[in-house]
Amino acid sequence: MKELRLNAYAKLNLSLDVLGRRHDGYHEVETVLHTVELHDTVVLREAPGGIRVACDHRRVPTDEQNLVFRAAQLLREAAGTDRGVHIEVHKRIPPASGLGGGSSDAAVTLLGLAQMWKLRLDHGQLLELASQVGSDVPFFLVGGAALATGRGERLRYLPTLPTTWVVLACPDAEVSTAWAYANLDLAGITRRPDTGRLVDALRAEDVAAVAQELCNVFEPLVSRRYPQVSELKRRLLEAGALGASMSGTGPAVFGLFSGEAEARRAWEALQGHVDGEVLLTRTFAELER
Repeated sequence: MKELRLNAYAKLNLSLDVLGRRHDGYHEVETVLHTVELHDTVVLREAPGGIRVACDHRRVPTDEQNLVFRAAQLLREAAGTDRGVHIEVHKRIPPASGLGGGSSDAAVTLLGLAQMWKLRLDHGQLLELASQVGSDVPFFLVGGAALATGRGERLRYLPTLPTTWVVLACPDAEVSTAWAYANLDLAGITRRPDTGRLVDALRAEDVAAVAQELCNVFEPLVSRRYPQVSELKRRLLEAGALGASMSGTGPAVFGLFSGEAEARRAWEALQGHVDGEVLLTRTFAELER
């Protein structure tokens, strides 16, 4: 096998709550995740020597800071192999936006290299490696919808939404996850997600009810630093979104829509109002469970 070409799908945080700080320095989170059709493309090519990463986006590092590099290095060490690989990442998911692009790229790298190098790793072993790369990486090994707890690595898979159209507004700003967690005032959070109600709405395949339960405890903090976040949320709701929220630690904001026509009208209406990108996509689950 000389080459593999893989899609790495973005995610939305339909909810995101931070319950407290853990003894290991991480935070205890509770978040409902869902993949969308927007994706990067990761190309794996067998090559002599070590690990090389190339990316077509100027803001993405290609050394050990890149989660793809770290995933390949970790898998290589775990497998005890000296095989080399050249990895190309073609970005469509805006970096550092809260949409999980780097984590998704890393997950498909683990899956692809395990296949390319014919490694006999079960899903549990891959999950363990993924959790060492990053907190969001385990979710992307399967995708779909899931409730993630712990630091994000404990997953309970959920029914996926029926195909739901989504407009993503991605300001041209980067929010450091470390900054967001360091500056979040846990005692000052005034609204937290009702995770139980959101999960019930997902199980009922009730998109309107899901939209009403969207909630992210980081949104007020990030909006204070980047007022365009709250402005874009307002514009999405005015354009007909059933509900809107920020994903991850931002700054990307998304709106859920009742149909494709409504989403396209909103997508067109937001053009020119974002110093960044406005993207049209839909919820997606690659694997049936």
